[in-house]
Amino acid sequence: MPKYILHYFAGNGRAMISRAILCFAKADWTNDAIKKEDWPTIKKSGLCEFEQVPILEVDGKKYSQSHAIDLYLAETFNLMGKDIEENYQIRSLLFAVDDYTIEIWKALFSQDEAKKPELCKAALEKFKFYLGKFEKRYVDLGKHKYFLGDKFTLADIIVTTCVCSACDSLKFEGAKEVCPNLCELIQRISQNELKEFFEKFYVK
Repeated sequence: MPKYILHYFAGNGRAMISRAILCFAKADWTNDAIKKEDWPTIKKSGLCEFEQVPILEVDGKKYSQSHAIDLYLAETFNLMGKDIEENYQIRSLLFAVDDYTIEIWKALFSQDEAKKPELCKAALEKFKFYLGKFEKRYVDLGKHKYFLGDKFTLADIIVTTCVCSACDSLKFEGAKEVCPNLCELIQRISQNELKEFFEKFYVK
């Protein structure tokens, strides 16, 4: 059985989906939570191809770029869709999350305190827009047990982890009003398939 090491900071960020996959798959893995004070040394150590994390090691071989790692792990553990159409749905969700996450990070890490409330408001509105689109897609696809039907896939991991993380970051408690069906799916998955991940690795 391969041994995995996932190198990233302690927060959710760009390693959250990969951590959830490894946890769900019961992989033999180590969560290397990098301390901020150690990052300058690690960055220049040769571990990180592009001087960025996350980095995934598989039996010593290194993989970089967060979404490439997410997809690599999803394919490894049979979490992709059954055909090219379902794989499109998965990739579309994965990249759509980036669209609103960028705005959230701009708001949360802004050094301009005067502009911060305005940035947070804009980030929340963008997030709510995407929530509505995710809800519509889930309903249009049939509102099944899982996002893409009867099989648990990376799509379920994406919506569950990323929606929860954004709601926590923005302190948004109105998701059920925007996407009631999706929230039911998220609640079910967070308490079952991803229960261990949320208990051990998710950071609020």
